[in-house]
Amino acid sequence: MKILIPTDGSVYSSNAAKVAAKIALGHDYKLLVLHVVPDKGFKRKKWQKEGAENAISGITDILVKAGCEIERIESIIKDGNAPEMIVKVARKQNADRIVIGTHGKNGLKKLMGSVTEKVLQISDVLVLVVPPKYTAHIDNINDE
Repeated sequence: MKILIPTDGSVYSSNAAKVAAKIALGHDYKLLVLHVVPDKGFKRKKWQKEGAENAISGITDILVKAGCEIERIESIIKDGNAPEMIVKVARKQNADRIVIGTHGKNGLKKLMGSVTEKVLQISDVLVLVVPPKYTAHIDNINDE
């Protein structure tokens, strides 16, 4: 099973990673950790690259602490529109599902983050949305 985990560095992405780890460990798995740097038509700044690397590193640490093998985790950094790039990477990598958190840093809507909502609208890959208060079954994975 190949699972794509988009991250924006938020606690909501961390929760999604914990859920993805629990799913992965029950299968032969490959985990793809993706951070999308918004493309504003300018060259990526050093701080954006460092932020992307930090976000991915944090998710990778959670996955490893949950019992996932580092060799089965791939890091991906892309520039572009986050929802479109998430779906594009999922298709290109033949992901079986996207596990994504809600209420990330990139704008809030009443019920769901705008990135997550857009991914749900355009994806033809199965999307599992982890709600912000979903921690009861993942608290035993310590990411601190």
